Amino acid sequence: MNILLWVLQILLALWNMIGGIYTVFNYEKFKGAWMNDLPKPAWVAIGVLQALFALGLVLPGAVGVLPKLTPIAAAYLAVNALLGCALFAQYAGFPGILWAVVPSILAAFVAYGRIALKPF
Repeated sequence: MNILLWVLQILLALWNMIGGIYTVFNYEKFKGAWMNDLPKPAWVAIGVLQALFALGLVLPGAVGVLPKLTPIAAAYLAVNALLGCALFAQYAGFPGILWAVVPSILAAFVAYGRIALKPF
């Protein structure tokens, strides 16, 4: 179980790090009415938080300092993905939702796994 959780943590960290960095540096390339729901500084803040919490999935457990931060980071990323999914679904419909729902479910599993199944 520990190996599965580590693999999921690393993959989710990469997924969210790439997404966060892309959100911060490529805001102008986003198209769609859903981007107008939040101002640019809000999108940049969300991208920065996404990248920081992606680091929080891996670094605390790898370094051994404050490993209790890992389930918190996973829970934030799960909620962040679901809120983004709700915003996207409002404008685009169902087809793109799976790109946010699947990582959200996996992040929630990591949070549960690090709290109940196999803590550090």
